[in-house]
Amino acid sequence: MSRDEKNETEDLLSRRMSSGSASAADKQTQAPLEAANDPSTDTEAFDPITDPIAEDAPKHSADAKPSTGPVRVTPAHSTNPHSQPATASTRAAEQNTAQKSADADSAAATSASTDTGDTREVPQNARTAVMSEADWAAVSKAATSTDTRDPEVPERRRSVLDVIGTIWIMIAAPFVLLALAVRFVASGIFLKFEYFRPGFPADQFGFSAADREHYGTYVIDYLHNFDSRRYLADIVMPNGEPIFISDELSHMADVKGLISLLYLVALVGIIGSVLFGIYMCRKGGSGIHAGVRLGSIFSIVFMAAVAVVAVLGWDSFFRGFHKVFFADGTWEFYADDSLIRLFPPQFWVDSGIAGGGLFVLLAIILFLLSFTGFKKRRALRKARKDAEAEV
Repeated sequence: MSRDEKNETEDLLSRRMSSGSASAADKQTQAPLEAANDPSTDTEAFDPITDPIAEDAPKHSADAKPSTGPVRVTPAHSTNPHSQPATASTRAAEQNTAQKSADADSAAATSASTDTGDTREVPQNARTAVMSEADWAAVSKAATSTDTRDPEVPERRRSVLDVIGTIWIMIAAPFVLLALAVRFVASGIFLKFEYFRPGFPADQFGFSAADREHYGTYVIDYLHNFDSRRYLADIVMPNGEPIFISDELSHMADVKGLISLLYLVALVGIIGSVLFGIYMCRKGGSGIHAGVRLGSIFSIVFMAAVAVVAVLGWDSFFRGFHKVFFADGTWEFYADDSLIRLFPPQFWVDSGIAGGGLFVLLAIILFLLSFTGFKKRRALRKARKDAEAEV
């Protein structure tokens, strides 16, 4: 290689090296500029709460209608070439301008509401409230009201079933009370009390008090069991003779049928009263107190009338009762027949007094129970009247 060629090669290498160092220097000088535009390396902290966000759109005046369209927001570190970097003084100026604008808007709204009274203009493209002014006024009144009365007072409405139920309970009450009184009289306890009480007449034909209790208990059991008349026909005295003759057995069968019918009517009355009572005690129903009260009053009046007739003439009353419920010739016996010896006339007088007294006592208890909840019902009626008066 000649000297000229060697010199040219050295010059080419030196030019390449100088160009490489220049490009490296350019890169070093460009890096700080890019870092200055990087938001993550900004030395001034940006607070999204206190620092306002610059808007490209101009501010609207107080008379301008609010826009519901999208708002273009320029970030604080935008690379828009037309925006200038925000400084502390610039942000403070923008805050003061925004505060003055807000004060002006509030003052304009206050003056507008004062001029037009309580009404206000709703922008055409603004969202309307779900509740009206009247609804808000009603809610505010209910929230601030000090009235402790229950605003919902159930109104009692008497339907056809309520009337039928009241009549049913009123009619069923005497039968139920009469069945209870008969069951008390036709019991072993009352029978024993009668036979062993002082002053009860003795049997003229040889039955002692123990014999009367022994044979009389069979009669009471027969009235309440499901056996036929043979239950009494099988009862014999120690000498083997039957206690009851055929006529007595027929009469006791009639008595058993009458008492069974009374128990059946009372049972049907109780079931119907319970069903009607469930319906009548519904919310807003008439309740059963009226039926129970009327039934108890009717029972007391009925028993008082029966007592007056019985006191005026017991024999006539006793015979008239048997003529109504039994056939003629089936209920009259001789003094030495077993039924007369076991159940003499004094027994029936005592039974009438005991049964009638228990009947009236139960009727009085029902009458008192019918006033249960009377104060509550009276308060409800008063509240209903007050509510109707306010309307």
